[in-house]
Amino acid sequence: MGKERPQLDANCYKELAGIEYAGIGGSTKDCQEAVLRLIQFGTCIQRVAILSASNDHCLLLTINEGDPVAIKSGFASGYGGGGPHGFSYVLQILESHGVEIEEYEVDAEFLDRLDRSALSNHDLELLEGAKPRRPSRWHDYIDEKHFEQSRSGTLWRDEFPPVMPFAAIDPRIMDLALVFWKNPDNSLLAGYRRLEDTVRERTGIAHHGTKLFSQAFNPDGALTWTDADSGERTGRMQLFTGTYAAHRNPRAHREPKDRSAALLNEFLLLNHLYVLERDSVPNLESKKSNEAL
Repeated sequence: MGKERPQLDANCYKELAGIEYAGIGGSTKDCQEAVLRLIQFGTCIQRVAILSASNDHCLLLTINEGDPVAIKSGFASGYGGGGPHGFSYVLQILESHGVEIEEYEVDAEFLDRLDRSALSNHDLELLEGAKPRRPSRWHDYIDEKHFEQSRSGTLWRDEFPPVMPFAAIDPRIMDLALVFWKNPDNSLLAGYRRLEDTVRERTGIAHHGTKLFSQAFNPDGALTWTDADSGERTGRMQLFTGTYAAHRNPRAHREPKDRSAALLNEFLLLNHLYVLERDSVPNLESKKSNEAL
């Protein structure tokens, strides 16, 4: 016979607050990424309560329709180092996204319970009735650097990770998007070749690269867009030829040295070409189109 499972007091479950926890206590990186993931996914963060015990800090986020999410104690203040830097960055990010922020004093045992994912309903009730710290000091936790980056619009550039927006990706290159960060250069080159093959198959034009697209998509070419006039069709054609001249050709002939954000931008530009190609139709007034049909 197997060992009997221990019987747990049902009352302990009634006392625990049924909320979401994220991050790892003592790990700034994990706690910072927990907040950034919520923002990146489009979660509506309404309010943030900074829970401070001396120089250690947790966050209690109120998201969506009032759901609480507790971020564990990876943040710190009062000295140099990763903890204060991450705390500064996260607070500035939250403020820049229009989140209401207040700070509350708690004891070390409160933070310990939060780090153990064991806050009680009574803890939340006490916090709900507590008064925020006055005078407010949470702006003092933000470095001047992060404040200036927010003002210049560059706060999201260095520490906010570039993320593939899968919902916007054309299905024909979804396989490349799924493995993009393993080898971005290979995914980009495969995507460029695949788009050329698609257009050649649709039009019967045997050329490659910019010559292929200039013949296929010029106002008198084999493919067109019914929702665009002649000038707009010319502009869309130039998106194809310009992208291949500016990005595909150099990538095919020399070692790339792009940063991750630049690589993602290029892939999204390529994805836009796939969307334009998908929306194009045979140009019934084109001789080449009629021959292809």
